[in-house]
Amino acid sequence: MFTDHELFINTGNILLVVFYLTWWFYLVILFVAAVFGYFYHRSTINKLSIQIAEQQSALLQRDELLTYARRNEQIVREDAQTANTNKSLLLSQISHDIRTPMTTLMGMASLLTETTLNPEQHEYASAILLSGESLLGLINDILMKDILEYSKVDTGKELDVKEFNLRNSIEEVLDVFAVKAAQAGLDLVYRMENKVPVQIVGDNQRFRQILMNLVENAIRFTRRGEIYIGVQFIEVVEDNRVKLMFEVRDSGTGMSEAKIRELSKALMQTTPALKPEGVTGVGLIICKNLVMLMGGTIVVDSVENKGTSFHFTMTFRTNVQPLSPPTSSDIKGKKVLIIDDNTAVRDMLRNRFEAWNMIVFEAGSSKQALEILSAKPDLDLIITDLQMPEMDGITLTQSIKKSYPDTPVMLLNKTGDEDYKKHPELFSSVINKPIRRHILKEQVTSLIRQTGKVTLMSEVSDRNNKQKLSVDFAKQYPLSILVAEDNMMIQKIVGKILNKLGYDPKMTNNGKEVLEEVSNKYYDVILMDVQMPEMDGLEATKMIRVCLSNQPVIIAMTANTLQGDREECLRAGMDDYLSKPVNLEELVNLLEKWAIQSSTRV
Repeated sequence: MFTDHELFINTGNILLVVFYLTWWFYLVILFVAAVFGYFYHRSTINKLSIQIAEQQSALLQRDELLTYARRNEQIVREDAQTANTNKSLLLSQISHDIRTPMTTLMGMASLLTETTLNPEQHEYASAILLSGESLLGLINDILMKDILEYSKVDTGKELDVKEFNLRNSIEEVLDVFAVKAAQAGLDLVYRMENKVPVQIVGDNQRFRQILMNLVENAIRFTRRGEIYIGVQFIEVVEDNRVKLMFEVRDSGTGMSEAKIRELSKALMQTTPALKPEGVTGVGLIICKNLVMLMGGTIVVDSVENKGTSFHFTMTFRTNVQPLSPPTSSDIKGKKVLIIDDNTAVRDMLRNRFEAWNMIVFEAGSSKQALEILSAKPDLDLIITDLQMPEMDGITLTQSIKKSYPDTPVMLLNKTGDEDYKKHPELFSSVINKPIRRHILKEQVTSLIRQTGKVTLMSEVSDRNNKQKLSVDFAKQYPLSILVAEDNMMIQKIVGKILNKLGYDPKMTNNGKEVLEEVSNKYYDVILMDVQMPEMDGLEATKMIRVCLSNQPVIIAMTANTLQGDREECLRAGMDDYLSKPVNLEELVNLLEKWAIQSSTRV
């Protein structure tokens, strides 16, 4: 047995041993933990180092890829810019090369109309001019819209806004197709509501191009009947602007519902791939884009085997209250009989005669005409179509003249048909279709006045051969003119035009000759071609602006007509811009404009 003292000592020793054992145990544990922590830390650091190295390698690779991508993107962008530049240069060259011979063609036709021609010759020369203008419109739209747009070249388009006569524009379009329609046995008819203003402000060339495309398409798919153009007044949009509705309707084959849906879909989008019946993709897109460009929309309606109708709206600036020409007292209240189997033609004529306060009778056949004549022998004028079923206009007139020899008869003749000349005693007047309003009124007034003069409209110019060129112009607007042009034919045309205006221009072939000429003599106006050998017009203009103290007016006369060409000419220092083919009226207007400004400065 231990005593209490011994027991205490033993207990203390045990506690001391346990303490020492516990301390070493913890020390061992801490050591082990430290070693484990050290190796774990080293392992973690190694892993992080590897990850960092991998990320750095990935970043380097990504940087290299981005640099490569940027380099490729820049190359592609430069290639695209080069391709677009080349396309623009190519199209500009195409436009120039086409317009240069067109300048000769249309210039000579313009000069031809200024000579003494018989009516038939004048009609043919005018048709050449109108067709040339239409061709230029197609060239402009195909080059500037279709090719450039689908090649992703941004060109933009601007309207050539001028005042023009709406009635004349429609009649000129119909004149272009007169022979073709006559050969197909079709009537070309148009009607304008009385509310429609005649003088409007807009892009006449593009408006006519829309009508040309639609009328041409209508003729292609119409075997008999008529092609009808209608114009309706819709509303006043804002001050001095009106909205008009145009209709081009034919009596042709029409379209099925499926084809109407296809065509309507094409009108809602601008894709050249769709080629619905009779309307090529390009032609359709030209019409749609031009209508949209002029602030309108276009839709189609058709009934199979009955015909097709295109409706499009446009907005023009004009006087909302159109002035109606005074009605001649000579024809007011006079009685006229219209004989034509075509209802549209009769409606058109009735509308015009009623607007002139005349009393109108209608007959849809020769038999009906004779019945009316038996009841109304006091007619002042008879108008008959040449081509009618059962009895044509010549046979009918022979029958009429037996009972009413003193009643004047006007023949509505098919263009190109000269059968009426075999019977000169029958007709007091002959008017070719399509009928021009002012010619109809002149002849009706003349016949009712009973002047005793037999007038065959095929022997009278329907444009009165009004000359635009007169030598008195130079007396009123004296100018010394220098022409810079390397094409000899264009030199000849421009020279002839200026000669007929009374000027004696000096001709040069390139920019160097221009500089030599202006250093020795002052010229009021220089008509400067842009593309010339040795020194082009732009460089010559810049030199003139730097070197001369007394500056001439420089007018660009160029076949470069794509977007930006005009601005480039103006930036070079040119004062104005005249596109080829040279339009007589535009040239005359520019010379008058700068002659007045020059005299004002002096």
